[in-house]
Amino acid sequence: MNVFILEDKWIEQRYLEQTLRKIQTELKISKMNILPFTDVDSLMDELPEPSTGNVYLLDIEIAGNKKAGLQVSQQIRQHDAFATIIFITVHDEFLPTTYKFKSEALDFIAKDHDNIVAKLKDDFVFIIKKQHQQQPVQWLTLKTSAGYLKEDLGNIYYFEPNPTNSHQSLLHTIDNQVLTINVTLNELENEFPVLFRAHRHYLINPLKVISVNLKHHTLRFKGNDQDYPFSRLRTKHLFARLKELESPLKII
Repeated sequence: MNVFILEDKWIEQRYLEQTLRKIQTELKISKMNILPFTDVDSLMDELPEPSTGNVYLLDIEIAGNKKAGLQVSQQIRQHDAFATIIFITVHDEFLPTTYKFKSEALDFIAKDHDNIVAKLKDDFVFIIKKQHQQQPVQWLTLKTSAGYLKEDLGNIYYFEPNPTNSHQSLLHTIDNQVLTINVTLNELENEFPVLFRAHRHYLINPLKVISVNLKHHTLRFKGNDQDYPFSRLRTKHLFARLKELESPLKII
């Protein structure tokens, strides 16, 4: 777990560090990297890879700028959708303003109250619980002309052959991107058994299937209203795979 502190007053910074170490001991958190910063630029230069293990404790007023923490929270959220943001400040009048910055903060703790330790501990209990509930991301490392692409399985709908190059495939993602991959469907199927060969021309992500039309032998993906064919010969195998995954499924 990485905890980033943005606080320009040294004594307040030290207090937060000591509080975090106490919480680490009480909650038996095996690893907690505490990284304190006194200015926004230094913090922004050290932003890590997006992760549920990143926690940001932000003071709102930094170096006289009464909205510095709010502004940096917006940049953090744009960079890291998984991180936890907690505001600790004397400016509790800015609480409604946090929603305008869309930082999706977990908590807003007033410095002048005597419950900082208790509230932070409750927040970290919530963070740990959320991390345990989080499904692990499954990454597919795919060869491209530019090198290698690391793609989250959760972002993939399906692969199909590249009609202009028999040695390549086209990856279709949930955000409507079409990416060229320098391997065939057969190679992908052999390397990534999590994918399913629904049709000669389609290697799908079965986790995204939400409905199957038995009359027309088509299927649909979550968030996509287009019909995709599957082979009649693969019907039994398709249902067996979906049953294994315990996926919510509508049969038409």
